[in-house]
Amino acid sequence: MGQRIDQFCENLRLKLTNIDSGLTSLKAKIDGKTQQAEQEARSHLEKVRRQIQQNRAKVSAAQTEMKEWAESRKAATNEKISEWKAKRETSRLQNRADKAERYAAASIEVALAAVDEAEEASLEAWLARQDAGPTLAKSA
Repeated sequence: MGQRIDQFCENLRLKLTNIDSGLTSLKAKIDGKTQQAEQEARSHLEKVRRQIQQNRAKVSAAQTEMKEWAESRKAATNEKISEWKAKRETSRLQNRADKAERYAAASIEVALAAVDEAEEASLEAWLARQDAGPTLAKSA
């Protein structure tokens, strides 16, 4: 499990680094008031949306896995787990551990998808503000 945590940390670090790099580049164009800034933001937003769409089935499956784990966790009370340990019912204990690992992997998938959605929301917010900007200036 430690290896999975290390992999999650690395995947999250890479994802955040890539997002930071892309948004830093976009911010430099915006701050430089380049005429292409809005188009670059829209292009970046489309790229993020495609990535979210590509991962939608995987995220949906991960969410289903998380729900299944929640149900099995309710069924496996501390009393039952203690009983399984006492009776050395290793297959049940192993099955529980396997489910817990699948739940962890599913949670990671959902967390990474949430980062993509946060990036999408940030870009949409900036573009919405850009859309509102000229309108406000014209009415003043």
